[in-house]
Amino acid sequence: MRKKIRYVAAFMALTVLSACSDILDKGPLDKYTENEIWESAELAQAFLYPTLNTVSGYLMYNDCWTDNDVIQDKSGDSNLNKEQIDNYYDAGWNVYGQVRKCNLVIEKMEENTTFRESERKSLVAQAKALRGMIYFSRARLFGKLMIVDRVIDENEDMLFPRTATIKETYDFILKDLKDAVVDLPVSDNGEEGILTQGAIYALIAEVALQGAAYIENGQDEYYALAKEASESLFALKQYELDTDYEKLFNDFDYAMNSKEIIFAQWKHETNTTFGNTWMMELVPNVNNDKIKEGSTPALQDNFEGWISIFPSCDLVDEYEVIDEDGKSKNWDESSYYQNWLVNGGYVSEAIYQNRDKRFYATVVHDSTLYFNSIVTMRDKGNLHWNSRIGGDWGSALTGYLYRKGVYTKNKVYVSDPTYYHQVVLRLGRSFLNYAEVMLRLGDIDTAIEYINKTRVQHGGLPELPLGLSADEVWKAYKRERRIELVHEGDRYWSLLRWGKADNASTIEELNKVHHSISISADGKSFEIITLPFREGENERIFTKKRYLFPVPEGERVNNPSLDQNEGW
Repeated sequence: MRKKIRYVAAFMALTVLSACSDILDKGPLDKYTENEIWESAELAQAFLYPTLNTVSGYLMYNDCWTDNDVIQDKSGDSNLNKEQIDNYYDAGWNVYGQVRKCNLVIEKMEENTTFRESERKSLVAQAKALRGMIYFSRARLFGKLMIVDRVIDENEDMLFPRTATIKETYDFILKDLKDAVVDLPVSDNGEEGILTQGAIYALIAEVALQGAAYIENGQDEYYALAKEASESLFALKQYELDTDYEKLFNDFDYAMNSKEIIFAQWKHETNTTFGNTWMMELVPNVNNDKIKEGSTPALQDNFEGWISIFPSCDLVDEYEVIDEDGKSKNWDESSYYQNWLVNGGYVSEAIYQNRDKRFYATVVHDSTLYFNSIVTMRDKGNLHWNSRIGGDWGSALTGYLYRKGVYTKNKVYVSDPTYYHQVVLRLGRSFLNYAEVMLRLGDIDTAIEYINKTRVQHGGLPELPLGLSADEVWKAYKRERRIELVHEGDRYWSLLRWGKADNASTIEELNKVHHSISISADGKSFEIITLPFREGENERIFTKKRYLFPVPEGERVNNPSLDQNEGW
């Protein structure tokens, strides 16, 4: 329990930290004068805590913009997916308030004579790391940025141009991160909210990998940097793959002690309820009073979520089956399915048997346990879209729900306090980044080795053999990355990275038509149908201009020196 509190405290109100120092006993952070803040290392550290929390949120985009998710009642995401946006659309340009906090710490530490040298270096390193993280989150969106690397006087106009090239943007980000990592600790040593070398090495690799697809030149330099940073991360020997993939995301206490997690956002029950966690968007809104007569079985739980996100059938299809011969196959190629075609039986035994272990950790399917209830998505089932009184909303629109990211140990309601966490960086992700770098560098065997690490440990699948062609490995890699990192803020950016690197005019995965699985009431037959509801909401279109979002027109009016991205 002590470790839990230690980490979680970084994201709580400052009053929770009061036991750490006499000076913090005086009152909340906003009650101190600026001079007091910069005269106490603990207060200066506390000044950075909210920024760390905010920045981690910047990096945790969900999959609503991708082929992983089917959505409902998310008009903003729907409009974006249909490309019904224009140059007035604001994807989040203005983060300069957070940048200013980082610049302020850097500037104040340069002139500080009160702190120990180690304290000054640590604070500057954290501020530079956070600034790099902020700018990376915007670079993925906009490419060229308006770089502000100093504290701006309140009377000074912020009429800065964007960087001349995208590479200039990424070079700045990488310099910040490389400068920071030198003075960060290998371990947090029990200090609240401290970034570590591992987190920044992992981030450098990801920044360089993403940037390489967008920069105008210097791709080999970036791939070499991503390789070096990945190997530096591994050399720390601080992390190892976890044996329980499900608990990494669904069990707070377990995740707190996982050696796989490098960086995560942790929320404390004292200031977090079920209603302000991501679970709210993943849990259905159904109870026995909301189910039509004849829908079975009766629920043991009341589900009081505000569901708006469902796993797509396309995502479910990607989870392989370990067949009776020990080989991994697509579900419709397995002996279980082929036997079912001949002999009949229950659909669940034909298509959901012996899947990749991550399937059961990620997806809730027909006739499975969810919280304390057996849930059925079949016709006349308790979560079927036609079984809810008052319409389809709140039920399993695709025939599937998400399990990943939902704490199912205890039933929770909208106002119930709860711990919660979301993983930002972990070793499995870094292994896959390294595999991609190796593919770019032509080292196919090493790429296979690192794909196999997550594929075997987390998926329980047989190893990919050596000797595969580059095209075969790329295909397997992209599938593995999708499955391993679903709902970890990766899919959209990976699809853009691969499409941009290949100079593709469109991205097939972002133009897909979505479907639902329709299982008969007796559970013995099924068909894949177009979405029975919300089809228009889930239309998808991607054209080349959306590799980058528009610089919001309002920002350009205020700052005429800002140029616009291609196509907008």
